[in-house]
Amino acid sequence: MALHGVSSGSLEIKSPADKFFRAFTKDISSTFRGIADDKMESMDPKKRTMTVKMSGCLISKSYKTVKATVTVTPNRNGNGSNVVWSVEFEKLRIGIDDPHSIIDAISNALTNYLMETDGNLLH
Repeated sequence: MALHGVSSGSLEIKSPADKFFRAFTKDISSTFRGIADDKMESMDPKKRTMTVKMSGCLISKSYKTVKATVTVTPNRNGNGSNVVWSVEFEKLRIGIDDPHSIIDAISNALTNYLMETDGNLLH
């Protein structure tokens, strides 16, 4: 069992990349509320990329690091955008299970937030 791992996902949206990234980064904390405390680690508006480091009792007992990185890119055809995310973790020691339930909760919350934000921007 490795100490380090990554899980990723993606979602196509209809909103323009720049507009979506600005709206998405305004209240990112609401995405992870109830799952983890979060702290902005880095943000690059030009590349439309942000990384959030998460902590909290579910995480800090077993993991050195859990962080999510989100990147928004315009689709090549000019219609809509693509949102790609990865959740990276590092365990405190060998013998700790991979954080599948935490990663699933983060991915589900993020997907719901992305779709809701995209829908709000289109109305």
